[in-house]
Amino acid sequence: MVGHGVSVLKKIIILFFAIITLFADSVSGIKAKIIENIAHTFVDKKIIKIYNLDPYFNDIFKANKNFVKVNSFDKADIVLTSNSSLFKNMANKEKAPFIISTRYKDYKNNKNIDIGAFFWQKGRPNLILNAKIIKEKYIKIPKEYNKFLE
Repeated sequence: MVGHGVSVLKKIIILFFAIITLFADSVSGIKAKIIENIAHTFVDKKIIKIYNLDPYFNDIFKANKNFVKVNSFDKADIVLTSNSSLFKNMANKEKAPFIISTRYKDYKNNKNIDIGAFFWQKGRPNLILNAKIIKEKYIKIPKEYNKFLE
């Protein structure tokens, strides 16, 4: 009888981890899809080179085969960071990558260089696009993104 209880417990534990894995995969997929849509708005390339400094976004490279992780700012099309101030001296160069902050407070403090922000808040994804920089760089965004302009 004790063996039967252990068997049921094992099944419950396996089911629990399966559900967690599926949820994690879906969050990774959501993050990757949103970043892909944003990136393709700014960069006209199939393969997007991303310099990522936020460990929370490391999973996007597994979730999307069109992302290539690069190891320097100069090689990137898009930079994901929670500390945009690291790039203040490089952000205004002619061929500088687009900087997307992964923290709201960081975006607010670096609106002069961040093209936008993508972060999780209260369990939901949030997107902000910087209208001033988009206008300065003559970027045409799809109408459905107008609601994210700030």
